[in-house]
Amino acid sequence: MGNHPFLGAHYQNGQTTFSVKSEYAEKIELCLFSPDEKEETRIQLQKGEGNIWSVTLPEIKSGQKYGYRAHGEYNPSRGLFFNPAKLAVDPYSLEVSKTMDDWTSERLLIENHEDSAPVMPKSVVVDLNRIFDSEKYPYLQQRPHFAPGENIIYETHIKNFSKLNFHLPEDKRGRLSGIADSWSLKYFERLGVNNIELMPIAPTCCGRQIPVTEGRTDSWGYNPYCFFAIDPRYGNLQDFAAVVNKLHKAGLKVTVDAVFNHTGEHAATGDRNQSLSFKLLDSPNYYRQEGNTPGKFMNSTGCDNNFNLDSEAGHEILRHYLLLMHKLGVDGIRWDLGGDNALDNFGRFQENGAFIQELRFATEKLGMEMYVEPWSAMGGNFSGRFAALVPGVKEWSDTRKNFVGEFFSSRNGLIGQFGNQVAGSSNVNPAANESAVIGTGRSHDGFSLLGAYQYPKNTYPNGEEGRDGSPDIYAKSYTEEELFRRANSDIAFNILSKGIPLMRNGDERGYSDANNNPYCIDDTTVWLDWNELSERKKQLFLNICRLNAFRKSHPVLTDLKLFDGKPVAANGAKDITWLRPDGKEMEAADWNCGYAKTGAYMLNGSSSNGRPQDDDFLVLVSGDNYHTVDYTLPSPPGGGKWQLVFDTADGEFAKEPREHEAGETYALRPYSYAILTHKNRNARLNIREISVLNARKNAQKR
Repeated sequence: MGNHPFLGAHYQNGQTTFSVKSEYAEKIELCLFSPDEKEETRIQLQKGEGNIWSVTLPEIKSGQKYGYRAHGEYNPSRGLFFNPAKLAVDPYSLEVSKTMDDWTSERLLIENHEDSAPVMPKSVVVDLNRIFDSEKYPYLQQRPHFAPGENIIYETHIKNFSKLNFHLPEDKRGRLSGIADSWSLKYFERLGVNNIELMPIAPTCCGRQIPVTEGRTDSWGYNPYCFFAIDPRYGNLQDFAAVVNKLHKAGLKVTVDAVFNHTGEHAATGDRNQSLSFKLLDSPNYYRQEGNTPGKFMNSTGCDNNFNLDSEAGHEILRHYLLLMHKLGVDGIRWDLGGDNALDNFGRFQENGAFIQELRFATEKLGMEMYVEPWSAMGGNFSGRFAALVPGVKEWSDTRKNFVGEFFSSRNGLIGQFGNQVAGSSNVNPAANESAVIGTGRSHDGFSLLGAYQYPKNTYPNGEEGRDGSPDIYAKSYTEEELFRRANSDIAFNILSKGIPLMRNGDERGYSDANNNPYCIDDTTVWLDWNELSERKKQLFLNICRLNAFRKSHPVLTDLKLFDGKPVAANGAKDITWLRPDGKEMEAADWNCGYAKTGAYMLNGSSSNGRPQDDDFLVLVSGDNYHTVDYTLPSPPGGGKWQLVFDTADGEFAKEPREHEAGETYALRPYSYAILTHKNRNARLNIREISVLNARKNAQKR
């Protein structure tokens, strides 16, 4: 990486320095636009060390609109696409003037010489000193301190969350500010989530497959054309800083979804060749050339290109993005298709490539939390490798999502996976001996919580003739009671299993639709309905609130240290004991039972080897669609009785204490999840004291 300062438009002391990187350009012009964009002034940049083209101009202040025109050879066979008729957005833009929604224009096609400026968004000069104002935003760097295992992530789309929320002022609906409105903060508090993960917020453009004339758009935002700015649909960097400040003040972490595996620009030539930024300025360095063949764009992402993080230009963008996000107070980053970020030009996983290096930088130097989607769209699944290479990195677990859905669809042959998913050990950081699982019970890419058990897949509204979206592998419910029992069991499994739980916005309100990939839908189909909930949906909401609170109040559930199956010194029982219906410990042969559809385990709350002290827990889970299975209750590790907390077959948390003796038979009903507790008398500290001590310990580490 070079040692030059942050590129882009840098305003300071009454003047602005414009800098852009290009190895192959022959001339680059800075284009300054009048406020109405009708007048354009061109100023030639000078090339300096490190292929940096720059110019410093006085009296250019915040709000100035600009772009670049790059001159050079147009030769697709060499990967060169210079065309000064096309205005390039600054790759380091901190703000853009409008949403990019006019990809249908011939002006954007690289082969012709029509001026694209009239339809292109313009980059905008931003005074970062106003954004990093500690007096205005005192909580920007006052980050909430709690251990990774205490995270409960709420993944939300900015517009979908608040567009129809009549509780908010109209000017906040569908905007960033709606996320941090006082009403929203109270809602998050009641729900019990503490980490707000925002789906992509960078400026995006429509994919060529989306027929916008039929009302579709790139709603989800996974087609970025620059990485640093905020999509104008939601606000700007100042709005974002204000939101982070308010969320931090409320004790909430902020995670952003970063798309660096590809951009919204497309293949080299043909009818998918719109060119907006990187391709116009320095295509060979910003994009991977398959097999190092010039002009042959690598496409393991399925989106026409792979962004090249290993070139000097690409690596610098990645590093500066991390630095900017950290300064903006962002606590964590979710990396879309992280597997593609780690590939070289031949599709091989790089254990010391730029992406792995920057994951280490972010975790070790910046103290940020890194959440990686550990697969490539077309190049393979690398689950476990990121967590093993970079201590502290957590990985999205589609295996848990798929397992849980199939388990509560009464599939045979799943009991062998049951223990692995409960224990959160499918993706492991061996060095730290802790779970690296982000338990995506349900997330944006796939069915909603209710939808999975309610509707067959129908992605035809996307205009792709049903080719897109994840497979439909779940059995559908025959009755409303069965539907909600399965949904309650599904989310209970995710919240209370080992790892970090993640929930999709709207699941708590019973959002449901047959479309399991509504990436291009932007209407009432996906906007959350904030009207009064039905009684069953209201109970689902209350159950999720209680489950989140229950998890946070029990350190054994938030502890990410992997189970080792060894006795705990305080009482001699194992940290986890896997149980058969007869109450005896499972043996090797039991894990291979092809017809078993129920699972059970007991957690020992006694302390040993640095583990927290807590209650004991007994969990009984049924994926059986028909039979009630009688479970003989084991004796709690400390002796005494069990007390029922929650059984999804009842539909709600137990209102009155219901005690159960060891040796008693418990009727585990179809599609149910039951949890019982026993107060551990050997615990020297109560749960509240433990939480306080953990918070202090984590703060000291920081």
